[in-house]
Amino acid sequence: MTLDQLPPFFKAIGDPIRLTVLQVLGHGAFGVLELSELLETRQSGMSHHLKILSKAGWVESRREGNSIYYRRALTDRLGIQQQVFRSLDGYELPEDLQRKLADIRQARLQAAEAFFASHADEFELHQERIALFHQYGPETLQLLDSCRLPKHRRALEVGPGKGDFLTALHDRFDSVTGVDISRAMLDQARSQTSGLSHLNLRQADTGQLVSEAAHFDVIVYNMVLHHVPAPGQELVHCAQLLNDGGLLVVTDLCRHDQEWAHNQCGDQWLGFEPDELHQWARAAGLDTEQSRFLALRNGFQVQTQVYRKPVATESTLDCEPADTLSTLT
Repeated sequence: MTLDQLPPFFKAIGDPIRLTVLQVLGHGAFGVLELSELLETRQSGMSHHLKILSKAGWVESRREGNSIYYRRALTDRLGIQQQVFRSLDGYELPEDLQRKLADIRQARLQAAEAFFASHADEFELHQERIALFHQYGPETLQLLDSCRLPKHRRALEVGPGKGDFLTALHDRFDSVTGVDISRAMLDQARSQTSGLSHLNLRQADTGQLVSEAAHFDVIVYNMVLHHVPAPGQELVHCAQLLNDGGLLVVTDLCRHDQEWAHNQCGDQWLGFEPDELHQWARAAGLDTEQSRFLALRNGFQVQTQVYRKPVATESTLDCEPADTLSTLT
């Protein structure tokens, strides 16, 4: 950063509205219209604020289907940007703003539920163009097995699909729960896992589990996070649901530009940058354990990220060394 860039860099966050925008973006990515409604600001005014923040390097924009969403920058200029974001996350948003955020998440959630209700039978056909479970499942399981846990009592899989991974979790944990917002997808999972004795499948989301004070030793997301309305908030829920020393295992697409996935696969997000996931994890109070990347066909790449909820004593919780890059052939 040059000397003449310093004044606009700091001036950009000297406005209360722009600071609130950065606070809101800690809860996920939002479009101009959504931010205008959240902060009760005219769309032209919000566009002006976002232009200032973007030019100074505080926010980034990206296209998701036909919409453009804004998020916090992944950079750390002068070594203070991420510290500012963490400080902002320490302040609660006003209650009316929290309610509006909840309304947006609920609307996105309902859209995702409606998609899977009407496309459950054909969903796997479209997924074949991206990645199927047998391409990434064994790697994810190997990575999970390389991490030692203080307990193997309770595991949760969010969005288990047809239930391919539930059997592996059932073999390793005393109790396994699978939750999905789609009843149609849960019905498919039930038909594949009917013989598993200590498995509980239910229609719910992580927010509901948090309200029930549920706790787990491992939480798994297999190609699900790009479907959820607010991925950053999802990781916050996971941090609340995990026991100390517990693991969050996220397997998902790296960032891509194949927009057909929005309409045909119901994707809300076109994958994620690894640093984006790491940023959300840090904000939720989780530590990064391991990463793996799988090179796949059709230009897609799958990543598996493992995060851990810290404990006072960490000597028994380290992961064994593993390659950071694996290639499927």
